[in-house]
Amino acid sequence: MSSIERDSEPLATSASTAADVQDGGTQTTARASARRSLSSVQQELASARAECQQLARSLREAEDRHRETSERLQCDLALAREIQHGLLPCASPEWDELDLFCFTRPAAEIGGDFYTHRASNKPGVLLNKYMLAVGDVSGKGVSAALLMATTLSRFDAIVDRPFGPAERLAHLDREIMPFTKPRRQNCALCYVEIVGVNTVRPLLRTANAGCIPPFVKGGDGAVEWIVIEGPPLGHGLGAKHGYKEVVKKVSKGDLVVLTSDGVVEAQDENGELYGFDRLQEAISAGPPGCAESLLEYLRDDVSLFVGGADQQDDMTILVAKI
Repeated sequence: MSSIERDSEPLATSASTAADVQDGGTQTTARASARRSLSSVQQELASARAECQQLARSLREAEDRHRETSERLQCDLALAREIQHGLLPCASPEWDELDLFCFTRPAAEIGGDFYTHRASNKPGVLLNKYMLAVGDVSGKGVSAALLMATTLSRFDAIVDRPFGPAERLAHLDREIMPFTKPRRQNCALCYVEIVGVNTVRPLLRTANAGCIPPFVKGGDGAVEWIVIEGPPLGHGLGAKHGYKEVVKKVSKGDLVVLTSDGVVEAQDENGELYGFDRLQEAISAGPPGCAESLLEYLRDDVSLFVGGADQQDDMTILVAKI
């Protein structure tokens, strides 16, 4: 070995040792960096975990508040439905000269359909009079229920005034206009008076404000649809131009049927409408001579037609036997 080679051996050893030291330092630095990165990731994960836990708590609290609000709302709606139902008169008044049975069912908790009736049998008055009406306020829910209550109160306020059917509707049209105009609502209403039931020749007088006209089923089973039209209440057109009135002779044992459009517009699962023809056929096929039985028959026939489909509109039926 030459002297140069011998002299270079320590240098090579020193270089190797320096490289080893450098490699060791690099690895130590890398491990320290990795530990710092791992610590940072763990901190971020802990922070994310804490945020998720806070979010979960917030969601649970929101769900609890929503459930409590929903329960309160359901209780309020149930109370509103009870109050609204309490505004209606008895569904089957005990009258000596006229059998009357009424049915109404809203599509939701509260609705805009209603019925009302009044007997006017005053001492000294020769002809007894019975006043019947079915109404249907446009829209659904709270706004419809409020207008329904307003219309009922206005109707009751003028029920004892000496109006004929046409004049009564014109007056009622003016009365509810302040309540219908702001929301562009209206109230369809069919009004019937049965006069002289205590005589051998009673009369039916009717006027109609955009509702379903009345049906009359005679003792022979024949059904007559009294076609009479007029604008709904609340627009002012009836007050301005008046309403038509129809007078018809009726007989003891005849059945008078009033309905809201929720009956003829009831839909089955395929979207088919119950319709006017089916209603008239059901009235004809229904039990004769009994208002309660005919009402139950009509209600069952509509339910059978609808099947499992949801009720789309409020539904009201009134049947009177003269």
